[in-house]
Amino acid sequence: MSNPSLDGLSKNNKVWSMKLRNIFALFLLGSTVLSFALQAQDFKKEMKAVRTNLSITPDRNIEGTNVELGINQWGIMSPIYYHKAEKWAWGAGFRYELSDLDFSNNSLLNESTLHAIDLPMFAAYDQSDNLQWIFLFNPTLSGDFDHVSADGMNYMTMAGARYKMSESFQWIFGAFYSTGFNDNTFLPGIGFSWEPNDRSDFLFAGPILRYRYSVTDSLDFVLDGKYSSNDWNTYNGGVERDLTLRSYQLSASLQWNFSEKQAVYGGVGVELAREIEIKNDAGGVLHDKDLKTAPLFELGYRFRF
Repeated sequence: MSNPSLDGLSKNNKVWSMKLRNIFALFLLGSTVLSFALQAQDFKKEMKAVRTNLSITPDRNIEGTNVELGINQWGIMSPIYYHKAEKWAWGAGFRYELSDLDFSNNSLLNESTLHAIDLPMFAAYDQSDNLQWIFLFNPTLSGDFDHVSADGMNYMTMAGARYKMSESFQWIFGAFYSTGFNDNTFLPGIGFSWEPNDRSDFLFAGPILRYRYSVTDSLDFVLDGKYSSNDWNTYNGGVERDLTLRSYQLSASLQWNFSEKQAVYGGVGVELAREIEIKNDAGGVLHDKDLKTAPLFELGYRFRF
């Protein structure tokens, strides 16, 4: 016979475990606000560039199951419009990402090819030499595209600012609202960027870390730490599912700027704190499992006009 007190203790432990995981996920999510602020900041540079990248994560086991999952992702981003006035700058871009999933057992989710389309719109206003305001609105359509519904549409909007304390140090502030990360979420954030010398720069924003060192005038060494989340709406055999993959990525890469306009880069890293979540069309959680740690390999190319 079961012991009621032990059963109650086990249930309480499970509840607290879920609460701690949710708190940790929100902590990571909140820190990504700064990455969006920096994304908007760097977006002005990227508005005059075409960038393509490939990332490969080998098969790893979904804990508590005999199912393995691997994922390859290829993406391309291109500017659509850009204009710079005296104090204002604004523009729009296009980004497409193809994700190739490899489930060893299709009973968990019968999907292999997923897509995502982003149409980011950006604006920045230089209020003074030290203060710049940044705005970003990014609608996204993601799923298997066999059946497109409103559930596959999400958007993120962000407002932030950069305040220059000196030529080498800047504070970064931001807040964003998103319908695509962990349901509907509003979060603020704060961080800083520091350039100790002409050859290096450092960014800190919670778990969002980036360090760059110019080995030569054409070769950069980069260390990155970032939170990653992918959300897709799927439809197969009349059954609708929402799939989310989350992880924290650490990587080291080399970027070779082999001409004034062109660069290639390659990197290796590791994906930590990996999770897979599958929901039904009513929002009920069908699967919420951890994925084992996996290596990460990245290649990319950039062309600036």
